[in-house]
Amino acid sequence: MLLAADGAVTGMVSGGCLETDLAERAREVLHEGAPRTVVYDMRSPDDIVWGLGLGCDGEVRVLLEVLDPEALPAWCIAASAARARRGVAAIATVFEAPDPAIVGRRRWVDELGGTGGTTGLQDLDARVDRALADRRSRNETWESAGGACSGLIEIVRPVVQLHVFGAGADAPPLVTQAAALDWDVAVHDHREAFAQAERFPRATAVHCIDYASFDLAALAADERTALLLMTHHFLHDRTLLERLLDLPVAYLGVLGPRRRLERLLEQLEADGVRPGDEVRRRLHGPVGLNIGSETPAEIALSALSEIQATIAGRDGGSLRGIDEPLHRWPQ
Repeated sequence: MLLAADGAVTGMVSGGCLETDLAERAREVLHEGAPRTVVYDMRSPDDIVWGLGLGCDGEVRVLLEVLDPEALPAWCIAASAARARRGVAAIATVFEAPDPAIVGRRRWVDELGGTGGTTGLQDLDARVDRALADRRSRNETWESAGGACSGLIEIVRPVVQLHVFGAGADAPPLVTQAAALDWDVAVHDHREAFAQAERFPRATAVHCIDYASFDLAALAADERTALLLMTHHFLHDRTLLERLLDLPVAYLGVLGPRRRLERLLEQLEADGVRPGDEVRRRLHGPVGLNIGSETPAEIALSALSEIQATIAGRDGGSLRGIDEPLHRWPQ
């Protein structure tokens, strides 16, 4: 969350519970210039009466620090560069240390082998590579000879990119909702009259393409990519499926009933194209979560929810039935 000196706020770190208090503390940090870790311990019943009154039964640690927009720190530049090239970076930040002078220090590494900075804590520096390898952020806490230490290792990933094939009347609400998630959304259609940027003002790109010959490399497909076929045309979907099946994406969905997808696969197999088990795992049809969708906007919500769950490695079920913590921190 960015808190400007004039009081403007961008983003948030909680559901709105802590932001007012953080804004007050941020003014002090801006005045003093030194970073500070703020701890909100809401695990005690006393907090409901004497504290912020949240009753959330958890602990939140927030590092407040001053950023100069005219001289961005190297870790910010490295993170931005990694995201821009659809790479991955891991950034370790000191939250607590026996020496207060190193609170806020960072070390970062990326998938190309680039590295920079140091936290001043050898234990934390040594754990960054492991976090990058398994692509999972983690909270590190340990006891050193001098006292308690803690730090956050954050994984910076590419934004989710969604390629929508088919620019019919049901595509605009889906593109609008996906853009609201800060996803990069590209729309592709073979009809010039439909593939118009003004119909999709929130899309990153709109292309008029030939489904049988467009350049697959232009999709920049990777593990944070989703492909959604909604041409509503059997032969177009068959052409696209044959070309897209083997791309290394997280999600490949075909809008329409189950029997339609089965017919598409039968047609492909008759033509000698037999998807393997890994391809079938990525292939979704019918598309979406079972939320009772009827309208185009509801169908869009269902489809995007399934894509989000798939990329996050979740099953998309109700949180009410989960007995474990919602955020799975590595041990």
